[in-house]
Amino acid sequence: MTDPQPMPAHVRTITLGLLATAMVAATFMILRPASPVAPVMEAKLAAAPVRQEGRMVAITLDDLPALAQGDRSVATYERITDGLLRALAEHRVPAIGFVNEEKLLTEGRVDPRRVATLRRWVDAGLELGNHAYSHPDFHTTPVDAYIADVARGDSVTRLVMQAAGRRPRFFRHPFLHSGRTLEDRRKFEAFLAERGYRVAPVTIDNGDYLFAAAYDLAPDAETRRRVADEYIRYMEAVAAYYEQQSTALFGREIRQVLLLHANNLNAEHFGRLAGMYRRRGYAFVPLEQALEDPAYASADTYTGPAGITWLHRWALTQGKRGAFFAGEPEVPDWVQTLSRRPS
Repeated sequence: MTDPQPMPAHVRTITLGLLATAMVAATFMILRPASPVAPVMEAKLAAAPVRQEGRMVAITLDDLPALAQGDRSVATYERITDGLLRALAEHRVPAIGFVNEEKLLTEGRVDPRRVATLRRWVDAGLELGNHAYSHPDFHTTPVDAYIADVARGDSVTRLVMQAAGRRPRFFRHPFLHSGRTLEDRRKFEAFLAERGYRVAPVTIDNGDYLFAAAYDLAPDAETRRRVADEYIRYMEAVAAYYEQQSTALFGREIRQVLLLHANNLNAEHFGRLAGMYRRRGYAFVPLEQALEDPAYASADTYTGPAGITWLHRWALTQGKRGAFFAGEPEVPDWVQTLSRRPS
């Protein structure tokens, strides 16, 4: 089994929408339609240019060294690392990978072969960040225990980076859960600042891990091909949706930050995904460069239950409600069903 994941943002927001009439005063209310793309969003996407020059996106990959259904073998981690690094180099993508150091253990001890996969990222000129030691959920973990897990989560990564004259600079929240109270958030963010970390936000969230699970559990090569084809179509719809959300909120397209996971699907098909983004006019930039966009200084007081993008956190903080959030593309039912197939 893979690391447990909560429902993705686009599924959780449906539930929030259904509760809207009973929770009018709730600050996290997001309404979602039942169809994959709502009519209002269909109209928006139809009017939006597929390609627009000057777009920028930072590629971030969570759950390093790797994530595969029912398989934590060194060989699988090495294969996924090989595929990702090869594709990133071929497409000249300055990505950052976020590490769960618990995955570096074999029989309870740090395994040099697993650590070597992280060294390969750094040797390739790429950056590593902290994704906490055991991928805990901030919404169910006391803040002090959460801080301890994050502190434990960079002991190896920091040494790997130091050997190359660098240090970890970014932290990514597991599940994109950033705290249920402002008090917890501020205490944790003060800890991050003391450790020299900056939060790595996400503006393009998606269900890639559901597609990855379906890909791993597919019964044959033809089904895997079908999953991969559908994944690229879905990810383009997601990109278009968040381009429109950016424009609706800021009056322009901001520099985006895309969340992906280090899995077999992306290792074998990242080249197709990169091609799609380039066709849409995107340049791939380091995370630090993306965060230079003034949008990332926007106020964020979100403490709701969902793991949602920073675009939607900023929108909720600004008082946006209802139809503003409509139309986020859904992972097709057949993919979700396949992702739950027994391994």
